[in-house]
Amino acid sequence: MPITVPQIEALKKISTHLYESMKRVVSGVNNLKLSMDTGVSHGTDYARVSATALTANDVDPTKPGVLMKGSVPPTWSGAFTYASTTSSITWSWSGLAILRADGTQTQITNGSLAVSSLAAATTYFFYPYWDETLLALAFVLGGAGLPAGVGNPPNAFAAKTIAVAQQQALQGRIPLSAGAMTAATTASGTGGGSGGGSGSCVRAGMRVLTKNRGAVAIQRLRVGDHIRGRDAWTQVVRHEIHPADTFVRLTFSNDDSLDVTPHHVFTLADDSPVRAERLCLGDILVGYDGRLALKKIELLVEESAKVFMTCEPDHEFFAGRAAPCVLTHNYTFSS
Repeated sequence: MPITVPQIEALKKISTHLYESMKRVVSGVNNLKLSMDTGVSHGTDYARVSATALTANDVDPTKPGVLMKGSVPPTWSGAFTYASTTSSITWSWSGLAILRADGTQTQITNGSLAVSSLAAATTYFFYPYWDETLLALAFVLGGAGLPAGVGNPPNAFAAKTIAVAQQQALQGRIPLSAGAMTAATTASGTGGGSGGGSGSCVRAGMRVLTKNRGAVAIQRLRVGDHIRGRDAWTQVVRHEIHPADTFVRLTFSNDDSLDVTPHHVFTLADDSPVRAERLCLGDILVGYDGRLALKKIELLVEESAKVFMTCEPDHEFFAGRAAPCVLTHNYTFSS
């Protein structure tokens, strides 16, 4: 009958000599290929772990002895939105879900975080994460060896720092943004936007077609401008520019491309909406001069800016790097 790990540990404590004798006897029967390893069975509290899976006696996910199925880092779906005043930023989230490597999901309870005592017309950075121990969504707090946080509570940061990003990704935590989320207080009145390291935005520098000025960079649009929608001109009713550092570059069959945030929405040829992060090579999109096939997808992490834009009555418009070539959606709080 095989012996278990607890029995071996007990034997070592009771009789070290007997334990060593058993090792010599077992290791000496080479023709039977017996060893203390093969003589150990899985018990109720302990089980064998292959030495190839260990580094300094700790299980190492990078080693070949660990069963790997799918990607190790979890991903998430959904996004954050925020409302701001001259002195406060309130983050809200609903429908967030963590998608794990084993195929399971963790639904996050809807909630909000209000941070007050902020300066007007100022951009701040936030780092949300899921705490596996507390089973709750939280934001990194400033202080205690980290840069000082801003506001009440001090969950806002005046600048991006690696130290804070590391806190967001500590063992037992799942980051819920691709880099820091950005939000800005207003100079007057109220404002808002979205986060999760993304939002539904087009990168600054991309071009759109205006009724009166021809093709212009999207950041140079003004409220009241008319831009080309799917079937007619549509009017810009909201236009904001915010810093961002995470984009998806989509290259199409006409060799033009478009940079957008991961959550930005496109219209497929069958009229179904899909976020940029879920597009696949070969997907067919609606182009200005006919259908376009998606032939390359790249993730870019570099300092830049994103443009929140809402247009009415048509909430779709054409945009592209060289020319407005592909149909995409504007930003709304529900997108």
